[in-house]
Amino acid sequence: MLKGFKVTAPLLSVVIPTWNRARLVCEAVESALSQRIGQVEVIVVDDGSTDDTANVLTRNFGSRISLLRLPSRRGVSAARNAGVRLATGELLAFLDSDDLWLPGKLDAELRVLERFPDAEAVVSDNLLIVEGQADDRSRFARTGLLAATQGQPRWVSECHWLWTNSMNAVQMSSMILRREALARMEGALFAEDLVWCEDWEFQMRVYHSCRVVVLPEVWTWARCLDDGARLGRWDPGKPRTREQEAGLLRGRLTVIERSHWLTGLDSELAAELQRFRDENTSQLARLESPRIM
Repeated sequence: MLKGFKVTAPLLSVVIPTWNRARLVCEAVESALSQRIGQVEVIVVDDGSTDDTANVLTRNFGSRISLLRLPSRRGVSAARNAGVRLATGELLAFLDSDDLWLPGKLDAELRVLERFPDAEAVVSDNLLIVEGQADDRSRFARTGLLAATQGQPRWVSECHWLWTNSMNAVQMSSMILRREALARMEGALFAEDLVWCEDWEFQMRVYHSCRVVVLPEVWTWARCLDDGARLGRWDPGKPRTREQEAGLLRGRLTVIERSHWLTGLDSELAAELQRFRDENTSQLARLESPRIM
């Protein structure tokens, strides 16, 4: 059931999937609506919440957002895909319900798109905040992407950045795309059968088929909270269980096995994909081998 309205000719459509996060999702929505008043279409997809999420959203935002309620929980990929089908903006972005956009994010991305008129997507940096404690370095600083850009906006193709390793994936809330560019991607944008690595698979498809610029500035706070909303995943600040570790490894390998469309990779990216495949295959084999008592 869809409630709300769509901003007339929006510049940006942002899809926010959520489940049982009545308070957090409102903060995420506010951070999106405040980017450019009247030019941002916010589509919240309530993935079968069992708390008061839908009522809180309706009470706080009314017709300022579009609220799509799924009858049962289907996972973040299905929620994102459902939201994309409603998007009408020239640009498209995704915002996790526990993340926040900083004021001025959209303006910074528009400046990049003006400077790089052929760009079809922009990825920016984020800061991880676990249970209210900010990381001492940004994601780009940790993955080497900050050094690769030399602190300036650059084409992904000009950066020494091995995006064929899931450890180098960016935060989904830090990516903005031209909606028309996504038409080149066949099928659903996000794999609905994956619990792990659906964002990495999507990002590799974007890097492979679109012209992408890296903006090495922090414009997103990626908040991680132990609120039980991470379907099948571990809680922040806690070690993964054996089952969770195996699930992550299988998710990575599933994405790699499906990546037949990754043709024409340069030698470094291709070599890293193979190395990452071998590493995860070996780790999974060790994890699944019978324990000697």
